[in-house]
Amino acid sequence: MIGPRTTIAHARLEYVRWLRVTRDLSPHTLRAYDGDVQALERHLGPTTTVAELDRERLVGFIEAQHATGLAATSLRRRASGVRGFCRWLVRRRLLDADPFADTTVAAGRARKLPRVIATHDLSRLLRGLRRPAGLGATPTVAAVARRPHETTTLLGVALMVATGVRVHEAVGMRCEDVELADRRVRILGKGRRERQVFLPDDWLVALVAAYVEHRARLELSHDHLLLNRDLAPLTPAAMRGRVAKAARDSGLTARVTPHMLRHTAATQLIEAGVDIRYIQRLLGHASLSTTEIYTHVSDRALQHVVTRADVLGRSLQAR
Repeated sequence: MIGPRTTIAHARLEYVRWLRVTRDLSPHTLRAYDGDVQALERHLGPTTTVAELDRERLVGFIEAQHATGLAATSLRRRASGVRGFCRWLVRRRLLDADPFADTTVAAGRARKLPRVIATHDLSRLLRGLRRPAGLGATPTVAAVARRPHETTTLLGVALMVATGVRVHEAVGMRCEDVELADRRVRILGKGRRERQVFLPDDWLVALVAAYVEHRARLELSHDHLLLNRDLAPLTPAAMRGRVAKAARDSGLTARVTPHMLRHTAATQLIEAGVDIRYIQRLLGHASLSTTEIYTHVSDRALQHVVTRADVLGRSLQAR
């Protein structure tokens, strides 16, 4: 049993256990919530009890986090994590009132623009992946079987570029999620939210079909689509490493990450005139405001185009 005299450390363990059982959260999200409350625990000390939590101590914690140079987005997330912990304490009647109620965290709202890959660099990356994979205009099962490792990397990158999926969503795809007849893939995203993405390119559809057929012949015990060299499911970390190596091998000087491929996919859809609400659904964003940051990237591209055109300058020079 836990009560008001329980330490925050003990209460944190019970809170995370409750989240794991009652909320359909990903392991990453659970670790984030746990880390937020752990930070509070370290700040207040291991012997601090739940009864000692008050508004002054919580504000002091946020001030201390701010003083460490924590980014505004991380600071807001940390405050949100602790706020959720306090609400749980109130629901469990371990606190009479929420000490975080009516407390606003004043963190800057500036958001970093997502890093995207220039069109010519993206073309170099894809060409650099296709060459070692040895795939022709129409990918075949035999071609995949000859160079499965290289084909896996190419397929993973192609899926992220074409559909905008996150790296853990790409490696988490299962064969049963792929519906080639309808050119769609079922995705289990953040917060266990399910959505569908689509394969827009004939070559990509043929590549997925050949890869699925190749792995079916291996008679594996798991259903994950993308495989590592040992025929086990590919991990997010391994995919990140493959993308970074592919970028270096293609002669790109800038560091490339899977999330940049996702950003690039979204930005190019915006610049192609696709409605932002469709892009929100495609990316699996819970809020439209998250998707709207890509319009700022598009504005930057627009500024570049308008500056190059320099209509006024051309008119002034005309005689």
